[in-house]
Amino acid sequence: MNKFLFAAALIGAASCVPQRKFEDEVSKRKSAETNLERCNNEKKKLQGDQAALNEEQAKLKKEREILLKDTANLGSSLRQYMMLDEQNKKRMEELSKTNDRILNANLNENQRLQARIDEQKQELAQQKAELEKLRQELSAKEKNLNVLAAQNDDTRKKLEEREAKVQELQDILDRKDSIVNALQKKVAAALTGFKGSGLEVIQKNGKVYVSLSEQLLFKSGSREIDPKGREAIAKLAKVLETNQDINIAVEGHTDDVPYTGSGQVKDNWDLSVLRATTITRILTEGTSIDPNRITASGRGQFSPVDPAKSEAARKLNRRTEIILTPKLDDLFKIIEGN
Repeated sequence: MNKFLFAAALIGAASCVPQRKFEDEVSKRKSAETNLERCNNEKKKLQGDQAALNEEQAKLKKEREILLKDTANLGSSLRQYMMLDEQNKKRMEELSKTNDRILNANLNENQRLQARIDEQKQELAQQKAELEKLRQELSAKEKNLNVLAAQNDDTRKKLEEREAKVQELQDILDRKDSIVNALQKKVAAALTGFKGSGLEVIQKNGKVYVSLSEQLLFKSGSREIDPKGREAIAKLAKVLETNQDINIAVEGHTDDVPYTGSGQVKDNWDLSVLRATTITRILTEGTSIDPNRITASGRGQFSPVDPAKSEAARKLNRRTEIILTPKLDDLFKIIEGN
């Protein structure tokens, strides 16, 4: 990508595409790829966050089960103490009656019974205090349980929102891949008759590359397209007319042999740019393809397919590539919304 930006900056002045528009296209492409990488990283991060939240949710669930068990135990203890309190009340009533009878018969026995009553009252007061303490603990644990439940609901809601956002991004990327696959099939079918003439249709990095050799398009050192090459470009244009959501980049490439011609063309860079603009004119003249969809550029000898110095390698490097990329407007809207 750095090579592309460096080459694009150097050829800006020579390209037939306005400088500002070219820079905008490069900036948009760089932004799209950067944001795509950020989305993939965010997706990995969210997946890690999801695992951590699932672990935390399991922990909270375990704590909730413990609290529920404690609440059940406290409820059982509360019922026991209430039962004991009722029993003590009955015993107090019985003792009071007994005390009245014994008081008339034996004062000493009455005093003994009174002491017993006082002891039982003290025990009852202690039991009531313990019962109140248990009630307070039960109330505190119920509040804690409610807080944990609310936190768990909030955590689940945030996780669901993140998962929905990641899924939305993934759906857009899947749709883009589907568009690229369908586009490759359409282009390959339209250009089937030219495959033996130095034409290749491949898919790479989410884009469709249509590579046309110099042999198919131009005579050596010329920017005038051959009739057979013009026919191939015309067939490709018909496919692109029916796929309006595809951006088109036309890149001219040469080998590393210095240009020795004369006239306006000074070197391989000039030649690659002029060849790219020749292809661009054929794509736009007499067709419904919007020129705003097309970027024409020349890469000279600086982006070879094969860096070797052999004639076979140089033949591969003398080519024009038409790069087809689905528009990512929906993805940009989601990213800008964040």
